[in-house]
Amino acid sequence: MRGMGEMRRMRRGKTFWGVTGGVAVVVLGGLGFVGYETVSDDEVCCGIPKPLHGVERGPDGEIDVASQSVRTTVLTGHDFSLHVRPGGDAADWEVADAGESGKVLRAQGEKTVKGTHYFTFRALKTGSARIVLKETDGDRTMTYPVEVKDTIQGTVVTKDAEGAYSEAYEPSESRKFDGDFAGTVTVRPGERFLVANRYSNQPGYTWKVTGEPDGAVAGLEPGPPHTTGDPAAERQDWYSFTAREKGTTTVELFGCYRCGYDSEPTSPESEKFSVTKTLMVVVR
Repeated sequence: MRGMGEMRRMRRGKTFWGVTGGVAVVVLGGLGFVGYETVSDDEVCCGIPKPLHGVERGPDGEIDVASQSVRTTVLTGHDFSLHVRPGGDAADWEVADAGESGKVLRAQGEKTVKGTHYFTFRALKTGSARIVLKETDGDRTMTYPVEVKDTIQGTVVTKDAEGAYSEAYEPSESRKFDGDFAGTVTVRPGERFLVANRYSNQPGYTWKVTGEPDGAVAGLEPGPPHTTGDPAAERQDWYSFTAREKGTTTVELFGCYRCGYDSEPTSPESEKFSVTKTLMVVVR
């Protein structure tokens, strides 16, 4: 039988990384990678192993969270930052609510490094808080529910969408329309073509086709779109089609604003800033 001293000893914690899925990174528009750190299931007592090995860090060594995050869990006593990548359609973002009312968080300041804007906070005690960023030249907001815990069980940090999907996409035998998805394209029967959905992904969008084209006129290729540009900021998702018979049809694309894994808005903010784009395809 083991003694009490042995029972109290903490075994070394395990760190592992889970990927939201190759499809999710593209289709969900910037959830990116999620880092988890847990303690071993057979740990007995209360000690906290050295936390957050391999988690992304900001310019001052703080835990770094991507702007697309819709759920953030941090440890008491730790600093963390929310960062916004450059190149979006907002001039900049500012703190509208630092989440300090319940004294769970304290704002530590902000800085810009190589164009990326970092907003830094300290987790003071366990509890829930809400941080809100607002664009300086518009009315869009990004709301971050934050849970502060005193153990590392279930700590989650969201990283930017991976750049592996941003390689140059130049398929042969396909005509490219790089204006935007909301417009009209004219093609010939039998022609393969690509249409870009251009958007700024700092807030994080979940895109889905809500209106398929008339299959007799044009067919939408299955699978996730290819991505160019910066997956976490100014990006283009390329949808592939094949023109069939002469005629006109439309394709509807819905962008759910800060919806995470949900396909429909679940908050007033998401409802307000979600968008629908309609593409008209003319085959003649």
